[in-house]
Amino acid sequence: MKKNILFVGHDANRAGSQILLLRFLKLLKNHPDFEFTVLLKHGGELLEEYKKVTDTFIFYNESGATGILAKIKFRFSEKKQVTDQLITRKFDLIVSNTLTNGDIFDTLTAFGCPIFTYVHELEMGIRMYTYPEHFQKVLQNTGLFIACAQSVSLNLINKHGISANKIEVLPSLLPEVAISYQKNPQNTAYIKRELGIPETAFLVGGMGTVDIRKGVDIFLKIAQKLEQEDIWFLWVGGNKNQPEFQIFKIDIERLGLKKILFQESVSNALDYISAFDIFLLSSREDPYPLVVLEAALLEKPIICFDQAGGAKDLIGEDGGFVIDYLDADKMAEKVLYLKANPEICRQFGASSRKKVLTLHNQDRAFQKFTDILNTNVKSD
Repeated sequence: MKKNILFVGHDANRAGSQILLLRFLKLLKNHPDFEFTVLLKHGGELLEEYKKVTDTFIFYNESGATGILAKIKFRFSEKKQVTDQLITRKFDLIVSNTLTNGDIFDTLTAFGCPIFTYVHELEMGIRMYTYPEHFQKVLQNTGLFIACAQSVSLNLINKHGISANKIEVLPSLLPEVAISYQKNPQNTAYIKRELGIPETAFLVGGMGTVDIRKGVDIFLKIAQKLEQEDIWFLWVGGNKNQPEFQIFKIDIERLGLKKILFQESVSNALDYISAFDIFLLSSREDPYPLVVLEAALLEKPIICFDQAGGAKDLIGEDGGFVIDYLDADKMAEKVLYLKANPEICRQFGASSRKKVLTLHNQDRAFQKFTDILNTNVKSD
């Protein structure tokens, strides 16, 4: 008899944890021992991809209402309708794809089955994206925590008193398109031409949501420090309707910077990563960003901060540089060093690709995923 699982996500935005879950589910779809449904609190651009894999429900669906009171009533009726449909499916297990789903844990616990929480957050993300009372519900009602990286596991143990025997570390899946990606100089030339970047320019890239946790302000500061050098900076991610996106655009204008650009989120991210000469991970905190794995697969040297997540474990001493936390001056120095030493850039990139392929074998990662799903934990 197949094990029936409900996977619960916060949204379907094109971001790391949402993409990673989708990759696991695409593999799980063909496994004979499991059947599953997806519940998302909100929609997003990946929604149709989720729907192609399995039945997908939206918990907070307000598309059919206008006005505050109407939305409240509509949201309540939609939630009840979705919950009533799902509860008839008699799930054996719920897997919540984030620590930030505590606001719906009262609903999830009513299903009467064990709940596992797949954790993609470190301390900064926990404090930024969830309320203490909601976070406590997650801690109290989770039978097993799945950590996306060792740094996440250690944070749960050291900061929140979670027993190590209640945590499994699950290696990330590598995107097949990145493994087999073929560099195309024409794509790089096209991207640079469209953005007004000289074709021969040395390009430092960053990628991800435009927010303070991702260190976009630090990325901008490094670009400012190196404005007089023959170096361009490109951040890919976010959208122009975000307040932060506009704030940083205004910062660039007021500082008079000419060689830093912001590009909204794109579906062909690998083409942009391929155009980078260096991948600059300026995040204050990033548990184990998939974009770093993609950059490594595309043989890019990577620079990141210490104490900012799991990327430093991949980079080590032969994949780039790990800089003291928030030391923008030192990060700028290393950018200059790599620009001046293209052979070291090449060596770092080759080492990163070799290492990421060794650490993130798809068969081993998926086997660990299914082993975790078969773990027996009693519901409270």
